[in-house]
Amino acid sequence: MKVSDWTALVGLALTMVGIGIAIWTTLRGRSVRSYLKTRERVRKHQAQLSADAWNRADSAWKWHGVPMLTSDGWILPNPVGLDRLRLRWLDAPITNDRSTANAARASRLLPRDPGGGRRLRYSESLVRLDHMDHLFNGAVYRPVSITPDRGGLVLDFQVGHYFDYLDTSEVLAYESATGRQRYRLALKDPFDLRARSASLGVLTLTIRRGPDTAGFFMHARDGGQVVAGSEVMHVIPAGEFAPSDRTYESLRHDFDIWLTIMREYAEEFLNMEEAYGQGGEWLDYYNKFPYRQLNEARDDGRLTVQVLGLGLDPLTWKPELLTVCIIDAEVFDAVFKNMVRKGPEGTLVVGREGQGLPFDQETVNLYANHVNTRRGASSCLNLAWHHRKFLRLSRT
Repeated sequence: MKVSDWTALVGLALTMVGIGIAIWTTLRGRSVRSYLKTRERVRKHQAQLSADAWNRADSAWKWHGVPMLTSDGWILPNPVGLDRLRLRWLDAPITNDRSTANAARASRLLPRDPGGGRRLRYSESLVRLDHMDHLFNGAVYRPVSITPDRGGLVLDFQVGHYFDYLDTSEVLAYESATGRQRYRLALKDPFDLRARSASLGVLTLTIRRGPDTAGFFMHARDGGQVVAGSEVMHVIPAGEFAPSDRTYESLRHDFDIWLTIMREYAEEFLNMEEAYGQGGEWLDYYNKFPYRQLNEARDDGRLTVQVLGLGLDPLTWKPELLTVCIIDAEVFDAVFKNMVRKGPEGTLVVGREGQGLPFDQETVNLYANHVNTRRGASSCLNLAWHHRKFLRLSRT
C-alpha cells in the first residue's frame, strides 16, 4: 500500500475512535443527567414516592394501624421507658450477610464514574454529582435483628457505616423514582436486616408540657441538606443511632439511645457544632450544657422519654425507633431559650411564642394526616395521641 493509503487508514481509524469516544461521552453525559433528574424527583416528591411504596407493600407487613411496615410486637401495647429497650452488641461476624453483594446489585441503577468505567455507589453519586460534600461516612450502629420481648424490644447491633446504609437501603428511594422495582424485589423481605446494611433512625416527638397546655414541635426538612426524608415535615429531633465522634472508644461508650437523643437536641434545637459527630473528642454528657441539664431533668422526672414502638419506612425500609419526649415547661424554656428557628437541615416549626403547636386532636390530626408528613412522624403523633392518658397529657 502507498503511504497515502496508510495515512488515510490511520486517519479513518482515528476518526472512528473519536466518534466512539464522542458517543461514549454523550451516553455518559445522558446517564448523569438522567441521574440528576431522578434525584430531583426523590427530593421533591418523596411523600408521593412513599405513598406509592406503601400501596405496593404486602398487606402482611402492615400492622397496628400505623403507616409503616411492622412485624408482630413491634408497636408496643403501651409506651415503655428506655430501660425496656435492650440493646445487644454482637462481636462475631453475622452469618449470611449479603449487604456487600447487594450494594453492587444496587449500583446498577446508577451512572458510571465520569472519570472511569465502573458504576458509582449511591453515596458516591450524592457526594460527587449532587455535590452533597457535607455527607460524612461515619460509623453507625447497624441493626441486624429486632425481637419483641415481654412488652419491650431487643435489638442486636454491629458496627456499620453511613454510606453502606445509603448504598443498600436509602437507594430504594432512588430506584422508586426511576419507576423500577428490580432491586427491591431482589431483596424480597424488608425485615431481613442481613440482606442490606441498615441504620436505626431515632425519631423523637418533643412535647413541652405546661400546667394546662402542651405543645409539640416539627421540622420542615431541607432537601438540599438531608438525604432521608427530604422536603417533608418530620418530628424533631430525628437522627441516626451513631457514636458521637470518630474515636474507637465512643463505639461502646455511646451505645445508648438516650445519648443519641440528647445530641440531636443539641444539634437540631441549638445548632451546636460539636454535636454533629465528626470530631475526635468525647462529649462530656455529665458536666457540659445542655447534656447535664437534660440528664438532671430526666433523673428528677421533669423529662421523660417513652418508646412507642418501631417500624420500617415503606420507601427505604429504614428501621425507625418511635419515641416521645415530654419536657416540663420550665425545663424546656431554660434549656432551649436560645432555640434556633432555622438550622442546617431545615426550619423548626415552633408554634406561638416558641411553645410548640397545640397538642390537641385537631392539630395532631392536621400534621399526622398531611400528605407531606413523613410516615415515622405520623406514627409518633398518632401513637402519642392514642396514649395521651398514659402519658399524662389527657387534659390537653
